[in-house]
Amino acid sequence: MYKVLLLICIIVIVFLYKTLISMNKKLNQIKIILDDILSGHTDRRIMLNNNLKSISHLVNNINQLAENVCKIDNEKNKQSIIIKKMISNISHDLKTPLTSLVGYIELIKENKNLSEKEVREYLDIAHNKACFLNTTLDNFFYLSRLESNDEKFTLEKINLSDMVKEQILFFYNDFLSLSLEPSIDIPEDDIFVLADKLSVSRILNNLLSNSLKYGRDGDKVGISLKIKDFYIYIQVWDNGKGISEKDLSLIFDRLYTVENSRNTKLSGTGIGLSIVKQLVKKNKGTIVVDSIPFTKTSFIFTLVKAS
Repeated sequence: MYKVLLLICIIVIVFLYKTLISMNKKLNQIKIILDDILSGHTDRRIMLNNNLKSISHLVNNINQLAENVCKIDNEKNKQSIIIKKMISNISHDLKTPLTSLVGYIELIKENKNLSEKEVREYLDIAHNKACFLNTTLDNFFYLSRLESNDEKFTLEKINLSDMVKEQILFFYNDFLSLSLEPSIDIPEDDIFVLADKLSVSRILNNLLSNSLKYGRDGDKVGISLKIKDFYIYIQVWDNGKGISEKDLSLIFDRLYTVENSRNTKLSGTGIGLSIVKQLVKKNKGTIVVDSIPFTKTSFIFTLVKAS
């Protein structure tokens, strides 16, 4: 009897010993892979055949953690690429007009034979370049304030119909000079919304300016107001060259610019639409874009209807 018990004890001890050796080996494997993950190799995963629930649970948790870290790492790399592109775009959009500005000033300074008309013409060009630089920098700082919630907003009852008419009048001569026919569809009765007046003015200005800039290959631009339930739908559109399908989902991204629009005549940082999206959101609205090239490209945003 004692011999049987002794034999059983020996078998149990041997089994436990082998199990502990196996567990120790597997834990060492886990430690090695975990060290790799912590050192930056977030694509490593633990692949062990194990019957112990505790070890299997540990392995699953570590693999899930590694997967999350890998996603964060990929997002970080993606953001790094975006930042590099952002810096490149900023450099492009500031350097080009700045170089031109310096060139015109040096031309006026060094050429004493210029007529008064030529000097005035070059000064006008230099002034426009300086204004563009000022607007660009203002947009960068403004977006920064929006993203850090440093900009104050006052939601109040405002006459949206009047604001739209003011913006149309502001751009009217520019549209006509480019042979763009303005189309205005506004109800006869004034429409009121609950929004921040300055930010709504900026939204309308940016969208109409965008239509002026990129709709010039067409012959029409338009704006309309529609009432639906508790919201006012504002549509700004043109029938210019439009936006490709691959660009539509990125059009509101910070500093994203449609590549074939980046030339000296249509210079722009792409930051305007990012500002528009932020402002619409802060006014408790939404914005979408749809585009059929040379047929209709429209930006539709909503504002809360005032009671």
